[in-house]
Amino acid sequence: MQVKTSFKHVEPTEALKKFIEDKSACLNKYFDGRVSVSWNVTFERQMAIAHCHVVGNNMDYFGEAEAPNFFGAIDFAIEKIERQVRKHKEQVRDHLHRKAS
Repeated sequence: MQVKTSFKHVEPTEALKKFIEDKSACLNKYFDGRVSVSWNVTFERQMAIAHCHVVGNNMDYFGEAEAPNFFGAIDFAIEKIERQVRKHKEQVRDHLHRKAS
C-alpha cells in the first residue's frame, strides 16, 4: 500500500503522519493487491479538513470529512471509505448469490 500525504496551512507533525499511516493500514483488510491512498489535510475556517482518495484494482473511493481537530477529521474520512467498501462488497456478494441461484 502506498500512502501519500500533503498538507496545506498545516505543520506536518510526526504524530499526525503516523496517525494517517496507521489509519490507512486498516484499509488493507478490504483490498488485495496494489492500493494507493492519497491524503490532503488542510485547515480552513477554523476547521480541520481531511480528504482521502483510495485507488487500485478497478476501484476508486473518496472520503472527505471536517472536524475541529485533524484526528477526528481523519477518523471520519476513513469511516466513510469503509462504509463505501462494505456496501460495494455486499452488492457484489448479493449479485453473485442471485446468479448462483
